[in-house]
Amino acid sequence: MENLSMEELLKMQEDEFKDIKIGEVVTAKISKINKDEVILHMNFGFDGLINIQDLNLPKGSYIEDIYKIDDEITGIITKVQNKDGIIYISKLMLDKQNDFKELEDAFENKKILTVNTTKSIERGIFANYKTQEIFIPISQLDTKFVKNTKDYESKFLEVYIKEISKNKLVASHREVLQERIDKEKEERRLQIEKEKKERKEQQRIEKERRIQEENKRKEDLFNSLSVGQKREGRVTKILDYGAFVDIGGIEGLLHKNNLSWEKVDNIQDLIKENQEVQVYVLDINKEDKKFALALKDINNDPWEIIKNEISINSLVTGEVIRIIEKGAFIKIREGVDAFLPLSEVSEERVGKISNIINVGDTITTMVIDFKPKNRRLVVSLKEANKEPEEDYSEFLQTEDSLGSLGDLFKDKFKNLTK
Repeated sequence: MENLSMEELLKMQEDEFKDIKIGEVVTAKISKINKDEVILHMNFGFDGLINIQDLNLPKGSYIEDIYKIDDEITGIITKVQNKDGIIYISKLMLDKQNDFKELEDAFENKKILTVNTTKSIERGIFANYKTQEIFIPISQLDTKFVKNTKDYESKFLEVYIKEISKNKLVASHREVLQERIDKEKEERRLQIEKEKKERKEQQRIEKERRIQEENKRKEDLFNSLSVGQKREGRVTKILDYGAFVDIGGIEGLLHKNNLSWEKVDNIQDLIKENQEVQVYVLDINKEDKKFALALKDINNDPWEIIKNEISINSLVTGEVIRIIEKGAFIKIREGVDAFLPLSEVSEERVGKISNIINVGDTITTMVIDFKPKNRRLVVSLKEANKEPEEDYSEFLQTEDSLGSLGDLFKDKFKNLTK
């Protein structure tokens, strides 16, 4: 280039100048800063100039606050002055284009932008997004009714862009608020649902724990049972064949036959539902986890007691409790009944037993058959009423000393009348 003449250099500069187009985006370094403009160094000696109003400075700032020599600035060529070789550039125009693209992107992708409100009117409020002015209608200011738009001046609001064109930019703050309210509601709903599930799970775990503890307690209680034990219980259910008794969480069967040592016709004559009772453990089935109970005192079986008190040919006294065609039943004591056969009522032939004894009579009989193991006791009234035979053995002598029969029985006949 050093070998080029001035004329050639000017021609080259002129050709270069012709290639510069308005609207073109260029970048250049600052070569000089003046009070109300900056000068950019362009190729081939051209100067670029950006007036202060085209720099898009922050409000209240000076050029020197933002830029210094050799800083690069990118802008759009707005005017070319051939005579002076000056290219006018606007950073503000480029910023507006870029800012509008951001608004388009926010509109298309529904992004939230933060705007600064500036001026209010009756039907809404104006706001700035960087270099772009946006209008927010009164209906889009809040989720609640807005009486005065002045209340929203000089605020930073988050908005969605609702309408976009070169001449019209409309945003909504209400949608952002409503979306957050809905989100908070949903989060709250999910949190409540989560807490509810956690409570349910905790309750399930607690219930399962209690069930396990209760099952363990019942198992320990069952394992502590032994035949003959006396337990406190409560009648839970009465059936035809017996009743169920709860002895602390586990139920045992109290059979009708084990209510009393005596015959029971009606269970409810002895016990009622919810009645507190004392019962005895009668039998335990460890395999099936079942057990039988008795209301009668199994440790004091009247047949076991009476077997040591009576024997064959001993006399027993009791009350006639039932008469049948073939005889009568005598209650000797609680739980022990004796049978008096018709043939054992009298030495004489008896056609009808009630001619001799009746229900309620107290009679003394003789034991003629006794099998306590089989709970069998047979008595005889006629044997009990027999005159006892006299014992003559004291009068009997050996063969050598036997006298006459008269001598032997003389004392017996001495009182006979003449």
